[in-house]
Amino acid sequence: MMIKHIIVFILIIVSSIQAGVVSGTVRDKDTQKALPNININVLESDLGAVSDPYGKYSIEIERGTYQLEFSMIGFKPIVENIIIQNESVKKDIYLESTILKLDEVEVQGIFSTRLGYESVDVIKGKYIKDLQKNSVSDVLRTLPGLDVQFAQPNGRNVNVSIRGSSDYKPGGYNNRVLVLLDGFPIQIPNSGTPDWSSLPLENIARIEIDNSPTSAQYGHNSMGGVINLITNKGNSGIIRLSGGTYNTGQLSFKYGKNAGSLSIGFTGLARQSAGHRFNSDYQVTRLNTYVHFADKKGRSYKLNLFSAISKNGHPGFDVSPSYRRSDRTSHYVQLHMFYPLSNGLSMSHSMYLNNFDTHYYDRDDTPNDKVDAERDYKDMSTGLRSEMLLTKWARWIIMVGSDFGFDQSNVSVFNPIYDDPRQFTFGGFIQSKYSIGNGWSMGSGLRYDYRLVDPGNKYKKRVFERITPKVNLMYTLKGKRAFTLAYSAGFRAPSLSELYLQHASSYGLTMQGNPSVRPESVSAIELKYEHPHSKKLTWSGAIFHNSYTDMIDFVYSLPIIAVNREGVTGTGAELQCIWSPYPALIIRSEYSFLNMTDKGGDPILYRSKHKASISVAFEMGSYTMSTFVHGWSAQKYENFLSHNYETVDDKIVFPIEELPDQVLVDLNVSKKFKLFDGNLSISNILDIEYELIQNFPMPGITWLLTLSKTL
Repeated sequence: MMIKHIIVFILIIVSSIQAGVVSGTVRDKDTQKALPNININVLESDLGAVSDPYGKYSIEIERGTYQLEFSMIGFKPIVENIIIQNESVKKDIYLESTILKLDEVEVQGIFSTRLGYESVDVIKGKYIKDLQKNSVSDVLRTLPGLDVQFAQPNGRNVNVSIRGSSDYKPGGYNNRVLVLLDGFPIQIPNSGTPDWSSLPLENIARIEIDNSPTSAQYGHNSMGGVINLITNKGNSGIIRLSGGTYNTGQLSFKYGKNAGSLSIGFTGLARQSAGHRFNSDYQVTRLNTYVHFADKKGRSYKLNLFSAISKNGHPGFDVSPSYRRSDRTSHYVQLHMFYPLSNGLSMSHSMYLNNFDTHYYDRDDTPNDKVDAERDYKDMSTGLRSEMLLTKWARWIIMVGSDFGFDQSNVSVFNPIYDDPRQFTFGGFIQSKYSIGNGWSMGSGLRYDYRLVDPGNKYKKRVFERITPKVNLMYTLKGKRAFTLAYSAGFRAPSLSELYLQHASSYGLTMQGNPSVRPESVSAIELKYEHPHSKKLTWSGAIFHNSYTDMIDFVYSLPIIAVNREGVTGTGAELQCIWSPYPALIIRSEYSFLNMTDKGGDPILYRSKHKASISVAFEMGSYTMSTFVHGWSAQKYENFLSHNYETVDDKIVFPIEELPDQVLVDLNVSKKFKLFDGNLSISNILDIEYELIQNFPMPGITWLLTLSKTL
């Protein structure tokens, strides 16, 4: 027994000899004040720490040579070389404050919430490339936290829902998700949805998804979350040529050049396809140019120009084919400028102008009994946003801002008694992040929204306004693992279509807006845990509860009219895991659960309770192979094509039916040749028959071959 104790004692002595402690105090280089909540990471290891309220830190580490990185928003990160021998090392650190540019916050993956850390998922460009999808909406459909409905991947009407936020009715007039392109809103005023054909998937560097209205920076359409599409401004050039099923052909190019303080570039795409069914063909042409300039004083100026022309067939239901077509041109002008006012204080301004012209008409071979009138949609949206970012204090970062907007719609499907409805929007917000100490930090925000809607012809104007609070509490363990508890309130004024629509659909139902409809709101709470276990394994989990008040929906009545639901709740959970056991192998899996209920007893349509996906990407020499499997549980829908319906108090009650659960498998194979790269993408490889909307069959197995050449 004595020998055993001696051996244990010797092992403890040896262990203590081989280990040491790195400790010290982190201070502001200019003020000499201690800095709390500084992230300290031991590079090439899983070790880390956070400085305490007095700026002190301590890390126990084995003998050897290490690099310690010290970082915090608002300060220049530094890396120190530390040698641990047989004794502890004391090392005081002095950080230099820096002007925090908004694009630097963006790079850190918190652009959508800027000063928060609540629930932003960053979908990186490599993952998007591995999916090999044909449109942004098709990419979003693969993500478990999102529900997406469309008639075809490159079609007009797309409905996107985050955590059950949006409902689907024919036309998709009530989206509650704000879609941004490089941080600028791109919604069409009459419906509140973007022109999905104009979104440049060929040049998306990453997609940031904020799953709730946690940011005070955005109002109105962000009630259900924010999707921010970030384009690539790289210093390179590439040209791609593709061909595949249904006579699909595509040519795209991209070129960027950085010359000192000036960056210029342009991208373009031309794509066409005969479509997978009658009248589902489409053509789209996109062009994007940009000029960025930054001087040595920290000032920067950015100009982005986006243009798109699309021609689409509208296939209609499989039991009643449609002969309608539409042409649309979309233009976005985006200007952003940033300049420092002083050390730790900066200002930015963003201005945009969006124009949408859409023309609906019949095919030349339309039968007489299918002829419909031509319709025109002319929409314009312009806005200005100003933001001031204050980073002077070690513990506190503050952003104050305001935004103005003006939208106008000249749409032939609006009630003819109105004259070009228009809306004026104003918003003001303050958002902050405060470091409490010992790894704790608190984010808070307050936003005021105001909207004036003028239908024209001296009809009654509507005013919608609301103040919404946001707050989150975050705990960081060892500079990596993070617990976040967030509460936020959101608000959305009715869209112009929900107020003034009057449209007879091709399937015999008349849809009508409601000038008396009330604005809707949501209260959201979320608990999230993120665990970067190691460089090889990262996982996270979240639970949430959303409570909606006065949710606007088009209900089946005579006519179909926009009304406020009594109340809707959504409760759910999400899990994500990324595992890379070897550098050449990446496995990503995701699962989401969603349970939605309506207090009035009405069914919640097109919402799967369960969604899951797994992707595996493997590199071997010049070959890369990836497979993607995603599935979802059954979804309810109202079969409004059925003749077996009842009329109760002027409300049409259609039978409730289900779209069955589905599992789809995609496969991609890439090879690098000496002169070019090749990729073969096969979607729905099992040739499954499925629908995202009732009686709108989706494509079976399809393939696309792409050849790429780097310039």
